[in-house]
Amino acid sequence: MSSSIDEHIHESFIRQAIELSLSAVKHGNEPFGACLISKDGQVLLTAENTTCTPHHDVTRHAELNLISMASQKFSRDILEQCTLYTSCEPCLMCTSALFWSGIRHLVYGLSSETLGKYAGHDGLLSCRQFLPAPEFIVIGPILEDEAVKIHQTFWSQLNQHNNLQ
Repeated sequence: MSSSIDEHIHESFIRQAIELSLSAVKHGNEPFGACLISKDGQVLLTAENTTCTPHHDVTRHAELNLISMASQKFSRDILEQCTLYTSCEPCLMCTSALFWSGIRHLVYGLSSETLGKYAGHDGLLSCRQFLPAPEFIVIGPILEDEAVKIHQTFWSQLNQHNNLQ
């Protein structure tokens, strides 16, 4: 498979993850989405952030929701052949779940460094620091200019709302 085909495939699935992040916001949550893709390019599962509704649970990140569903539905052998696509580079909690899940391929849209600029979290660590190569393949950021748009709007509106209170 050529790298231009790989790039096109990565962009397609990152766009799906970005759409899921938009859906999360429409459902009253923060803008994060994730997809689990099989080795033959089939979408196995999707998830979005549900930290605000319906759970009010800070651990309900899109990646963690997806990994939880995936680990219940698929064997570790299958998960080792899958790729997790996420709209944003995973936090340390989600990176740890990814590490233990068996999923060895990760592709993300927005970097944690760029997210921190908009969400007000300077010093977010990169997942690459905790997913050792060559055991893990981490690709990203991909389509960061598209992935950042929802975050620019979301965090700006949230900050304005918080300043009014």
